Amino acid sequence: MRRFLITAVVLVLIVGVGVFAMDRAVAAYAEDQIKQQTVAEVSRRGMSSGEPSVDVGGFPFITEVMSGKYDQIVIVLPNLAGQGITLPKFTLTASGVNAPLDALRSGEGTITADKVTGTSVVPWDVVVKQTKFKGLTLAADADGTLRVSGEATLGGFSIPLTGKAKVTLAGPTKLRVQVTELNGTDANLNALVKSLIAAYQDKLVFDVALPKLPYDLKLQKINATPDGLDITAYAENVPLNQ
Repeated sequence: MRRFLITAVVLVLIVGVGVFAMDRAVAAYAEDQIKQQTVAEVSRRGMSSGEPSVDVGGFPFITEVMSGKYDQIVIVLPNLAGQGITLPKFTLTASGVNAPLDALRSGEGTITADKVTGTSVVPWDVVVKQTKFKGLTLAADADGTLRVSGEATLGGFSIPLTGKAKVTLAGPTKLRVQVTELNGTDANLNALVKSLIAAYQDKLVFDVALPKLPYDLKLQKINATPDGLDITAYAENVPLNQ
């Protein structure tokens, strides 16, 4: 009996390893097909990126493949670049994905997602470059307060400046950066210089156009963080293999 039990356990383990290996092989195939579709989508948008990584998750994965329905697929695009802007990492999370096996295998047919969310952090130096702030930098506190600092030449004077700014949504793929407070660091500035600073502040409003995001995602939310501008974009009923 003991020998029989040991043999049975060994057989179960062998079968289990075989099932797991087959499951992972199917997952790897699906991930590769989705990766190819993503590369094609990025190219269609006139953009480029590093090699995407795809995680379809779930176990047993083969049941999702056979049903053609996936709860969630996460795609990470490194160095997504377009229109002069590079996002170091852009993460796509597709939920409620309908991808029949034949569509994955042939590249034909329709693959859709109920919703796709894209997230990234735009470094502050990238934002500043797009605004063309001359001599000024942006940085955010942990509480999201956005601060501006630097130096500007006004009326022939080189004036150290400090203040605050805000970033708002100005369109589906557009941000608006506006300096809301600007002061000289010298408390003894005369009225003329203060008026020059005020006039300069009024000019510091710039729109920043982001690249045409994959799958026609539209900006939904932004948040200032010490690392940069945290952006979230969103779309519903998204065709993933246009």
